Amino acid sequence: MNIPLIIVILYVIMLLGISVVISIKSKKDGGEDFLLYKNKNSTMITAVTIAGVAIGGASTIGIAENAFSVGLSAGWYNVAWAFGAIIASFTIVKKLRKSGFSTVTKLIQSIYDEKAGVMMTIAMIIIQCTIIALQYIAGGSILSSLLPDVFDLKTATFFSFLIFMLVGFVGGMGSASVSNILNISLIYIGIITSAVLVLFNQGGWEAAKIMAESTPNVPYMSLTSGMGIPAIISWMIVMCGNTNSVQGAVQIGLTSKDDKSAVNGFRIGALLMIPIGFICAMLGIASKALIPNVAAAKALPMIIMSLPPVMAGLTLSGLWAADMSTACSMLIGCSTTVSHDVFFRTKAGNKFKDKSFMINKIIILVVGILTYILSSQLGTILSAMKVCLSMAIGTSIIVVAGLWCPKFSSKNAGFFTILSSVFAVVAWLEFSELHDMFKDIGYWMIVVSGITFVVISLLEKNKVIASDEENKIDNLNLARHK
Repeated sequence: MNIPLIIVILYVIMLLGISVVISIKSKKDGGEDFLLYKNKNSTMITAVTIAGVAIGGASTIGIAENAFSVGLSAGWYNVAWAFGAIIASFTIVKKLRKSGFSTVTKLIQSIYDEKAGVMMTIAMIIIQCTIIALQYIAGGSILSSLLPDVFDLKTATFFSFLIFMLVGFVGGMGSASVSNILNISLIYIGIITSAVLVLFNQGGWEAAKIMAESTPNVPYMSLTSGMGIPAIISWMIVMCGNTNSVQGAVQIGLTSKDDKSAVNGFRIGALLMIPIGFICAMLGIASKALIPNVAAAKALPMIIMSLPPVMAGLTLSGLWAADMSTACSMLIGCSTTVSHDVFFRTKAGNKFKDKSFMINKIIILVVGILTYILSSQLGTILSAMKVCLSMAIGTSIIVVAGLWCPKFSSKNAGFFTILSSVFAVVAWLEFSELHDMFKDIGYWMIVVSGITFVVISLLEKNKVIASDEENKIDNLNLARHK
């Protein structure tokens, strides 16, 4: 009897059950509620939802594998996510709720101009589609590594895509939110219990200490030396970009029942992100110490599957749950962008306004299929994730500056900043010399997009909003979108 597989199947059944219940409620409230789930969530559901977005494949398996070469400092990836969420709680969460808009694109278009809104839409779709596709790959890697007798990488990736997409397709943002109560609980139970068993029952802690002492050239037990301070700071810059402008993360603030729940939810969610990163890093170090001659991708799965079957199944489900929570939120976020900022702004879309519930489901289905096709073209999870997320630095600059520095920000700065971000990513991928100069893509992106925004804002006199008109515009926006 394959107990780990049975636990995964039970977990999937529970997820789909939650989705069906939420779907029935969302249909009664209308199609927009299906994607946005506005003003429904308590502080804690908001917290587990934003934590679920952060704790994905890169935040668990990716960190464990990265710890093979950089040690405990790999856990800073999750700290960077937490830092971004806390910054967002001060900068964007209440502002978006107050604006009356449902998407970041509409907010940007109201601040800057239509061409900035178009560029924002393109950036949101590129960033979110890449993240979703990477989660399918990560989910496939987890299942194929831990259940090799059941899945190979191809079938495991397809199974991950199918379930992730079904949860979003059936239940929308409501199921993505509520299911994170189960997901985060499972992640913590599985990973913490496994860490205790591996580190103390299987001798992982002692083996890790011996390995660290015998290989001083690799700072396995250092909190910062492996990654290095510059790389850690770069991750924080990248994640601030993500949490302050990417639709899949930002719209979680709209699901909260009030401003206080939204802000506190982001901050509590940030605290939930941090421990998992360092625990997974320690698991990675212990795996290398216990099975020194096995590749990083195989060592952790071998360690997990050596645990008692029930614990192995819970850990497997926890790792996969981490992946699913990120994929579903980003899938809903991307679908919201396509629905609100593309389809329903066309003449054809306007004809289907009264069928928004069905149309939004179709959009989720289409986005899911297209991102699955994209997943076959992507490479290493963590490196691809960082290049993708770095585009959000430019979008975040125009969001935060437009909201908080309207006297300085110029109308054309929005369009050209996002455009420069796209060219900067292409340049980074094409010219390896940039890697030597800037060491990390986060620094390259903030230099390019930051300089572009500042120079255009200095040269152009047409500012986004006059300070004495700001309150008037806010009130007009609220009235127009109620």
